[in-house]
Amino acid sequence: MDVILQSQVFFFISSIGFVVLFILLAIFLFYLIHATKTLAKIVDKLEKDIDEIGDTTKDLIEDMKGSVIFNFLFGKKKKRTKN
Repeated sequence: MDVILQSQVFFFISSIGFVVLFILLAIFLFYLIHATKTLAKIVDKLEKDIDEIGDTTKDLIEDMKGSVIFNFLFGKKKKRTKN
């Protein structure tokens, strides 16, 4: 084979390789972006639910501390004055 023909075959094969590599990279990036968006939605929903659970827990503790039975069993905390 002539040197010029060998170089043309090499560049033809490497061009096909780069096209295939680009297509695979594009598919990978598409799925990566899709997975990132889905993960972001899940994290946002979790943050919202955690905030709601925190607020509900605070309300529950306040209601429990204000109940008659809780005050009877544990009594109210007395504030200490500094001498």
